[in-house]
Amino acid sequence: MKRLVNSWYNVSLGLAVVSALTAIFVAEDTVQKILWASIAILFLHFFEEFGFPGGFPWMGVKVLLGSKEKDSTKWNCNNLNSMFGNWGFLILVYGLPLIIRDVHFLLLAAMIFSLMELVMHLVLFNVKQKTIYNPGLITGVFGLAPLSIYYFVNVFDKSFYVWSDYILAVAWCVVVFWFSFRSPLYWGLGKLKGYKLSAQSAYGIRYAQMHR
Repeated sequence: MKRLVNSWYNVSLGLAVVSALTAIFVAEDTVQKILWASIAILFLHFFEEFGFPGGFPWMGVKVLLGSKEKDSTKWNCNNLNSMFGNWGFLILVYGLPLIIRDVHFLLLAAMIFSLMELVMHLVLFNVKQKTIYNPGLITGVFGLAPLSIYYFVNVFDKSFYVWSDYILAVAWCVVVFWFSFRSPLYWGLGKLKGYKLSAQSAYGIRYAQMHR
């Protein structure tokens, strides 16, 4: 089990392929295809952030938590809570709309969060770090965001939603984000031993190569 958890971002590559094939051959309508395609891109997103080139945890510590601690063993972040947070968020935000199709705000929440990925990876992280690239930018900006934009331009029907759906969609993103990445369960999993981040996952491939 630990071996599986410690390679969760590599497993995500296989799940991305399965999700993409589902989007192409199994999904019955445009909305399902967009959701399954978003799930496929999200799995690739996890690999970009933690696998190749990696380095998202260090960026997250600096930008999202405002910490300057460079020792990854003191971050309270490991493969177990990273897998829990990312896969859990995917299931709750992108998986539920596929299962519970009558709850309209769930679909809206998924599409809104995909647009938020554009803001976070294209603007927030780069401005804060004064960089051009950050881990997750390629899949977030050129994968998730275009799917969301396609939905809002070509599929979105405002009559499908009522005003409360917009409030609930944003609230759902916030609640799920807290549960997945800020809850006591997340922090508790981060304290468990045996799930240490690799140097490449924590800091990125350039750091890993320099410190071999």
